[in-house]
Amino acid sequence: MPHALSDQRFLATRSLIVEVAAALDRAERHAAERFEPLAIDPRWQLLKAAVDRLAAGDGRAEAIQLMFSDAYDPDWRRDGGPTLAGSPNCCGQ
Repeated sequence: MPHALSDQRFLATRSLIVEVAAALDRAERHAAERFEPLAIDPRWQLLKAAVDRLAAGDGRAEAIQLMFSDAYDPDWRRDGGPTLAGSPNCCGQ
């Protein structure tokens, strides 16, 4: 029986998913130890939305990339250029 998903791709993808899960667990533990609620952090909300989008099906890579990207501003050269603070509502903006 042929495999639709190669063993190599399965192992690599599984590894990435476990890595993401571990990073999220560490963030939650760190916040709990410091009594800092993650739910109010817009970066945490963005990460949760991206994880939810992973399970939504086709087009997930583009959708998640757009979630972490700033919208294009055609006048960006006129106002001094983009800020390097990351995505909207990220990093305290």
